[in-house]
Amino acid sequence: MFKIDNISKQYSNGFWGIKNFTLELSEGEIICLSGPNGSGKTTLINSIFGIINPTSGKAYLDEFENGTIQFKRNVFYVPDELLLIEALTGKEYIDFVSKIYIDIKEDFKNNLVNLFHIDTYLNEPIKTYSHGMKKKIQLITAFMVKSKAMILDEPYRGLDVEAIIILKKLIRKYVSNGGSAIISSHDLVSAEQLCDRMAIISCGSLLELGTIEDLKYRYQTDDIDEVFLKCSIKQDRGEDIEKLINSL
Repeated sequence: MFKIDNISKQYSNGFWGIKNFTLELSEGEIICLSGPNGSGKTTLINSIFGIINPTSGKAYLDEFENGTIQFKRNVFYVPDELLLIEALTGKEYIDFVSKIYIDIKEDFKNNLVNLFHIDTYLNEPIKTYSHGMKKKIQLITAFMVKSKAMILDEPYRGLDVEAIIILKKLIRKYVSNGGSAIISSHDLVSAEQLCDRMAIISCGSLLELGTIEDLKYRYQTDDIDEVFLKCSIKQDRGEDIEKLINSL
């Protein structure tokens, strides 16, 4: 089980980026993490992976804390930013990541390359790739590692339609084999299609957590967009949006 246990982060100016965030992710489960810009999603993820030091709280994979080598080997992070070594070719980068982790199967790695259809570009420097091709390299390295949990931050950004469809199928396959995934995304349609539960965060706090159907029932709507608006946006701001739309 992957668990986020009461993580909080207060910055030096007194601002709370995230407050008392707790979440449990079961084996084989997909949770979508959604919220407005500046809601605390990135602060939470950075706190989990030690990119920033949280004020309090921990994350765990089974009994292993997020600072341990066991956690780092088994929880893979796919950031929104394309943090690749662009001087390397695609093949060199994939081989480089392969050497960091254990039990990377060559045929599985090659199947991922063929699946994303970038085999003809692998010997070109990554700096010559488009945004979408760089994202594909990032995703290949993520799925070739036999992790137990994965956190993906805006994974669909820059991908073409075919690659988005492939990615969704890969995520489903990953969890069917026992993995767990948190997807941080503004794409509510994909969240509704793919996720078992949705966590809505705003102003650093977890506001709602439940299945899509439960959230729709709770907010008396059949539209996941309406659930998000009613939950994450202040009531007066929601009313302003409706007035402005109606005035156009």
